[in-house]
Amino acid sequence: MICPGKVVAGSQAQGSWQNAKGEQAEILLRGIIEKRIKGKGLAKEITATAIALKSGKIIAFSSEPDISVLENGLIQIAVEVKGGIDTAAVLERVGAAIKSLRRAKEENPNSITILIMQGVAFSTTAQKDIELNKDAINYFFKLERLVDNELIKEQFFNLFGI
Repeated sequence: MICPGKVVAGSQAQGSWQNAKGEQAEILLRGIIEKRIKGKGLAKEITATAIALKSGKIIAFSSEPDISVLENGLIQIAVEVKGGIDTAAVLERVGAAIKSLRRAKEENPNSITILIMQGVAFSTTAQKDIELNKDAINYFFKLERLVDNELIKEQFFNLFGI
C-alpha cells in the first residue's frame, strides 16, 4: 500500500538534509574567511552577520548573496555558495545562484561574482550552464578544492583583498 503522507515526509526530510548540507558549506567558508582575517589582523569588528574590516569594507553573510563584500554600501564582490550534493537538483541551484549574481551585477556592473559548488554535484549540464552565464559568473570554485588546496585558497583570498 502506498501512503502519500510518507512520501511527502520523506521528500521534506530529504530537502531538509540538503539544506543542512548547503548551510554547512556556508559555515565552513565563513570560518575560512574569518580565520584569514583574524590571522592577518584585518578585522575592526566581527558580528554574527558581518565582519567590518579596518579598510572600511564589510563582509556580510546573508541569504542573497550568501557572502558579499561591500564598500560604501555598494556590492564589490558577491559570492553564492551551493553546498548541496544532490545531482538531481544541481540545475535548480545553479539557476538560483545565477539570478542572485545577476542582481549583484545590476547593482554594480563592476562587481566580482563568484560561484562555489560541491564538486560531487558539478555535472556536465551544470558546467554548460555556468559557461553560458559567464557574464554573471566571473569566478567558479569547487568547494573541496577551495578548502583543501592552499594555492586556490590564496586566489580566493586575493579576490577579497585579504
